[in-house]
Amino acid sequence: MTHLVVYYSRTGNNRTIANQIAKALSADIDEIIDKKNRQGRLNWLLAGKDSRSGKLTEIEYKKNPQDYDTVIIGAPIWAWNPIPPLRTYLKEVNLNGKRVAFFICSKSEAYKDMFGRLAEMTPDSEHVGSFGIQEEQFKNEDYSADLEAFIEKIK
Repeated sequence: MTHLVVYYSRTGNNRTIANQIAKALSADIDEIIDKKNRQGRLNWLLAGKDSRSGKLTEIEYKKNPQDYDTVIIGAPIWAWNPIPPLRTYLKEVNLNGKRVAFFICSKSEAYKDMFGRLAEMTPDSEHVGSFGIQEEQFKNEDYSADLEAFIEKIK
């Protein structure tokens, strides 16, 4: 079985998790690049506004998920909504019939409500797992057992 880990990370947290998952699964990895500048306080606030209003954005990625059996997708959430780069990725790529899993690292516990919404955005995929963690916990606690359980579901 072939695996692709796709992620967007503004701060580096989701990149760290993506690398851990890719290593554990011997998976290929691909970063979603948002062509819109999201760095700095003002751009962070605008990113939340874009997220809340359901906007799409111009993105770049390299790997075709059609070449893989399982696609594991990670991103933060902004303003309690899927972020524009993730929303755009899910709109652009065809995940029909693919095994799909999601992971989220975010500032709040709002990620707990996000997995159902992401499943709704990928209705013709087989959803095989989800992993969420709050940024505070990510930085200060050992989350390896939860991450390992997530990875086991994907195998």
